[in-house]
Amino acid sequence: MSQATLTDVSLDPILERLTQLAQLEPDWDSYGALAVSPVAFVKACQLLIHVKYSLTPLVGDRILPYDAAPIANGSLQLEWRSPQGNLEVEIKPDMSFSYLLIKGEGSERKFEEKNQVSLSEVLNVVSQLLIA
Repeated sequence: MSQATLTDVSLDPILERLTQLAQLEPDWDSYGALAVSPVAFVKACQLLIHVKYSLTPLVGDRILPYDAAPIANGSLQLEWRSPQGNLEVEIKPDMSFSYLLIKGEGSERKFEEKNQVSLSEVLNVVSQLLIA
């Protein structure tokens, strides 16, 4: 199997999804949710570009998140899944990141949660999940 190149993997579907989420009106959940913060939208797009340029040659289209979702506080969440576990990354309106990494199953299930992490730390945990 040959290595994927940057042009082999398109971010268009996930960027389109983020654009749709960024257009949600306040109270999109009917419980008073804030609209997605423009700052969170831009940081999420930047994160995806960094992931693409860092990891595409190693893991191909597995760089694409499984899902993207709004969070009621104006944040965005990107989720990656792999045989090694699941990773949820929250991109917050204050430009910070947090994540929840879930590995294992049943009684062997382990959780790692971190708040106020840097972009480089998020890239590191994404790469650990996808490359392992």
